[in-house]
Amino acid sequence: MSYNDIYSFMKRSVEGEMIKGHTEMLVLAMLASGEPMHVYRIRQEMIDISDHKLHPAHSRLYPLLKQMVKKGWLTSWKEIVCEKRERTAYQITKAGQAELTVQKKRWELFSRAVTHLLKRA
Repeated sequence: MSYNDIYSFMKRSVEGEMIKGHTEMLVLAMLASGEPMHVYRIRQEMIDISDHKLHPAHSRLYPLLKQMVKKGWLTSWKEIVCEKRERTAYQITKAGQAELTVQKKRWELFSRAVTHLLKRA
């Protein structure tokens, strides 16, 4: 394994760990406009808007979206794409909007504290 292979693996691992605790907030932010989206579009918009810095795993998004529906933050329904294929669409609820507000406040406090600490370094 070359240095570049190891570096690439470590970079993906660190980015994966950093996004893990914030994925709920990021999904809520992607759906905040109220427009329904399916998982592939949520993921792709997250990648595009973050300038390809955030790459949430599909395997993480599917169970997370189900949990968020159970919590009442999202609604979901099946859409028929073609004759034999369907996909699930998700839309944020009022409870999801309220949760996004709470999570954004927490993020702002956390990021301000980290920035303050890093300025001392």
